[in-house]
Amino acid sequence: EMSPIDPDGLVAMLRLARRSLARRLRAEFTSVYVSLAPPKGETFTVAPEAVGQRRLRNVCLEYLSQIGDAESEAVCLSHFREATTMTDSLAALKALAPFPGAALEEVSDAFYSRAKANSEALVINKWFAVQASTFVPDALQRVQALMVHEAYDGSNPNRVRSVVNTFASANPAAFHARDGLGYEFIGLQVLELDKRNPQLAARLCNVFRDWKKYDEARQALMRAQLLRIRDTQGISKDVLEISSRSIDG
Repeated sequence: EMSPIDPDGLVAMLRLARRSLARRLRAEFTSVYVSLAPPKGETFTVAPEAVGQRRLRNVCLEYLSQIGDAESEAVCLSHFREATTMTDSLAALKALAPFPGAALEEVSDAFYSRAKANSEALVINKWFAVQASTFVPDALQRVQALMVHEAYDGSNPNRVRSVVNTFASANPAAFHARDGLGYEFIGLQVLELDKRNPQLAARLCNVFRDWKKYDEARQALMRAQLLRIRDTQGISKDVLEISSRSIDG
């Protein structure tokens, strides 16, 4: 029989492994990162080789950022300032997202302002998603703050998915927090969304379907949200079906 899923342990070990690799191989990551820097004035291309080089360089950046010191922060900030593509700008934002401070504030504000000025809704969705998926101690509070941001629109399915669904599906340590606040938050969002978009609400409700794979305490908390959703008067058939099936499953 499979042991219960331990979100805290999995996330902690993943972060430890990445940080340990980054520290041990710092010189190697730095060397590859520097060697793949595009020449000044190079014309942007989507040729496979160029795409691969950008991807590998951004992987190196991600690992270097895990070290979390002033030097790695400076590399991420420089990466953003010198970026000529959205992909590179987004990589810098992702790299700095777990580390609150002046560098993250500069990059986040500039990234959003640029996307807003160019009316790039999809890029703004990416900006939201990076923040919603980043694990920090106050991750839930960050997501709640994003929902009152000027660009957040609860009637826009893509915008909702970029924040609420991303938090539930791509931020396991925060969603599965032992205090159950992540579950409570998503349970409430399912009920609120069901009033205007039952299909979106039903898809969000699906995040609870594997509740039996976790420890007893988390099982009880997730099941409580499913019962709360199922027993709410007036919920849609879609949400009723998903919540009932999940409880019985």
